[in-house]
Amino acid sequence: MNTFNLKESMEHLNKLKEENATTQKKGLPFMMASVLIWTIILIIRLLDMKTGAMNLATFCCSVLLLPLAFVFSKVLKADIFKKMENPIAKLGFLATLNQMLYIVIVMWAYSDCPQAMLMIYAMVFGAHLLPFGWLYDTKSYTVVSIVETIAAMVINLVFGAVAMAAFMIVMQIILSIVLYTDVRKVNEVSESRDQYRSA
Repeated sequence: MNTFNLKESMEHLNKLKEENATTQKKGLPFMMASVLIWTIILIIRLLDMKTGAMNLATFCCSVLLLPLAFVFSKVLKADIFKKMENPIAKLGFLATLNQMLYIVIVMWAYSDCPQAMLMIYAMVFGAHLLPFGWLYDTKSYTVVSIVETIAAMVINLVFGAVAMAAFMIVMQIILSIVLYTDVRKVNEVSESRDQYRSA
């Protein structure tokens, strides 16, 4: 009886996760937005500006995330701001907000260790992607999160901030392509299922 209840609960959990992943398009609008944001950050790093001004401009780039994600969600027909009773959607929102707590570390670097601020910012960004691997049943989030967090530090220390920002762009493009492929597969399965039911 207990085994049956556990199996039933897991099936229900998987349905909730699938529903959330379909509605949110596996977070693809946010990842596409991050490509543009990291591109702007790279451009800022290439400008002839003082470190403090560059770091401030980098912080300002963060406010572009939601507007850009909203635009991409319209293109992809995702409903990223839909109010849902699905607890998985609420968990995803909590995982996104979790990054805001880590931003405190970035703020410390901004004032006390400005040369390392962008590196810490990149590491925080990479690390916050980890829970979405489980949330969307997509290993690509897990892999990219680990790779970005570690590689951001190594590349920044060895090659500098410009190379690190370029690396983040490449990684986010790869992740976006993988997620787009996953979303297309999910849509095809969903369409086939709907056609079978209507037949």
